[in-house]
Amino acid sequence: MNFAGNLAVAAATAFIGMAQAAPIMASTDGTGWTTSAAATVVTVGAGEGAITGQALRFSGNSDSAATWALGGAVNARQVLVSFDLQFDTGAIDGNDFLGFWFGSSTGPNVGLKGNCGGTAGCTSDLFVRTQGTGGSFSTAVAVGTTYHLMALLEKVGGSSTYNRYSLWVDPSAAEQAGFTGADAVFNGSSGLTSFSSIGFRSANLDSGDAILVDNVSLNTVPEPASAVLAGLALLGAGVASRRRRG
Repeated sequence: MNFAGNLAVAAATAFIGMAQAAPIMASTDGTGWTTSAAATVVTVGAGEGAITGQALRFSGNSDSAATWALGGAVNARQVLVSFDLQFDTGAIDGNDFLGFWFGSSTGPNVGLKGNCGGTAGCTSDLFVRTQGTGGSFSTAVAVGTTYHLMALLEKVGGSSTYNRYSLWVDPSAAEQAGFTGADAVFNGSSGLTSFSSIGFRSANLDSGDAILVDNVSLNTVPEPASAVLAGLALLGAGVASRRRRG
């Protein structure tokens, strides 16, 4: 039995989860964003849904409805974004859109793109994509219901650009820990090697439509090789400790 190897692999598995992600930014109350006329920071009262306190409210249309300039360029091979989304008022019509983007509004996107409109059996209101068109879809969205979105943007297969984007809707603890069981996955080159800004694009929202977003976080994820080395380091420390005790 290769005890050291098995322990290192186990450590790697533990390290490649949301719990070990390194934070880039977080906005737990809607503040910190540069907003256009399409977005405002509002205080949401109790009884208006799962989102309460301060949040971003999108009620107009703009490619840069809300933006955030990062402290520098990010080029990690795995980047994790998560946020809460609620279509608060109005009706979800075809192509009602709110997407979180990397780099620009035509970069990798994740969020709402209305397709269902009450159609029975439809599960295509939430989407993920690596560029400005198309996408992979999941979930029928209901007005007034809050959804927690978690999405992993990756460079896979030796690509220098981000070329896979996976989406989880209301992920379980196990899915967050191991990035398993994604609800939608989109493959295709984004042309994006790094990014230094993030934001939200809103489009096709009618008068009376409003979407709330809260608890936005952005993190890098340790690469498997780094996690294995970390596991071996932990193993070495444990062996040394046992030797000292012996």
